[in-house]
Amino acid sequence: MGMFTVRSRLVACALVLTLGLPASAAEPSHAADAPARASGLQGHRYAFVAGGLLFLGGAGFGYLAQGESNRARTLSSASESSAAFDRARTHAATANLLYAVAGVTVVYGLVLELLPEPAAEKASLTFHF
Repeated sequence: MGMFTVRSRLVACALVLTLGLPASAAEPSHAADAPARASGLQGHRYAFVAGGLLFLGGAGFGYLAQGESNRARTLSSASESSAAFDRARTHAATANLLYAVAGVTVVYGLVLELLPEPAAEKASLTFHF
């Protein structure tokens, strides 16, 4: 049960990072603010950072799945081996989900990067206060 809670929190944090970050450049542009904004990360570029983090999370779960699968092959007890293979499948499914969400996030960032500024502002999933 402990591993499930950790995995759920990881997925929840990844989704918050992917969908809920406010845009740093969401306010109307002013000529005096242009150099300050240019040095920071613009709102839609958080998608690339989140995609990279999700990819790393997927790689981590893939590594755990591979290790658990190798461990299951060395166990002599059928029930322990079966449980280890189940954990390996769960880790692999989590890795695949994180890879898919990472891909979608990066594609979303690319779309926002290539759209003209007014259209990208409307398509952004960030909150504007």
